[in-house]
Amino acid sequence: MKKILAVLIVLILPIISFADEIFIPVELWLGANISQSEKIVFPEVSFKFGYKERHKIKGPIIWKNSKTNENIKVYVRSRYSKKEDKEISQLWTITNNNQCLGRVFDDRGKRFIENGCKFPIGFWKPGESRSFTSNYFDERKGNYKRIITITILNLENNDKSCLKFNWKSSQKGTVIDENIYEYCPRKGLIKVNGKEKF
Repeated sequence: MKKILAVLIVLILPIISFADEIFIPVELWLGANISQSEKIVFPEVSFKFGYKERHKIKGPIIWKNSKTNENIKVYVRSRYSKKEDKEISQLWTITNNNQCLGRVFDDRGKRFIENGCKFPIGFWKPGESRSFTSNYFDERKGNYKRIITITILNLENNDKSCLKFNWKSSQKGTVIDENIYEYCPRKGLIKVNGKEKF
């Protein structure tokens, strides 16, 4: 009887643990139309968003990482920076075994990033928290590591519902940066820390 019970628990446990996972598509980050497919894809997009539509996402394009000589499919996210008086760009791709969209390059400081994670993709649970180790190669600061933690605050199985999550970056046990991001279908990023102007 105990053996039968043990076998039933082993068979039922995966169903229980994955039953409440919800698929987060790349299109939610892009502000693109969301398909019903639960596959991670690189749809083409040219999208403006944010305050006065100052932020842009375009791609995908193929970018050669000069640090690794690897060709990577990326999206270019850019905006005009008053502080630097020029347009600044970041290159984003799918990272961490299809769990995140993350930056691979940021031209602020000429930062190359390995295993970056800024947006959750794939299957996640409401309330779930995951951590990733990102490696930074920065011309100004040198090389360093950060622990990136994403915690899902709001996620519903509805193609009209918005995603809200906490993003935290820590170094040597100290929080360096923390934000709450909200993304909505066909709008992309709508709020940072509860504010619409970003």
